[in-house]
Amino acid sequence: MTKIHDLLSLVPKFIFHSEKQIGEEKLVRYLAALMEAARMSGVSPEEQYLLTYLEDSLGLSTGVVGKARKLTESQAMTFGELLAGIEEPELRICILRDAYVMARMDKKIDNIEMLSLERLGGALGLSEGTVEKVVELVDTLFAVKQEIDKLGR
Repeated sequence: MTKIHDLLSLVPKFIFHSEKQIGEEKLVRYLAALMEAARMSGVSPEEQYLLTYLEDSLGLSTGVVGKARKLTESQAMTFGELLAGIEEPELRICILRDAYVMARMDKKIDNIEMLSLERLGGALGLSEGTVEKVVELVDTLFAVKQEIDKLGR
């Protein structure tokens, strides 16, 4: 059965289509980076919901999730070291996008969170312009979601 969310994600999947495989170590780092980004301002229930959604949607095994948690809890590597192990530009963009979505989940973004996101973009090696485009993309998606909600009432 086709669901609305399948249709909404169809065109972005087409535009960003990539056959690159992501190894387990990269998935662990990706998830650990998001966990670490969420911890910067305290993990709200909404942020935890997004993390769980990503884990489930990507079909991540409990082993991958456990390794990511262990990596962040043990603080075996710094945040910078964690990010340095992710060279793929697509993954770097996804980390920033998902970190910004997490920051938006509780419906309030303060200056500290925005500064943290800008610094995250820099740590990921993304230009200021790219960071702005990713933020604008997420803001636009949230605005479209609000319009859909209004139309549905």
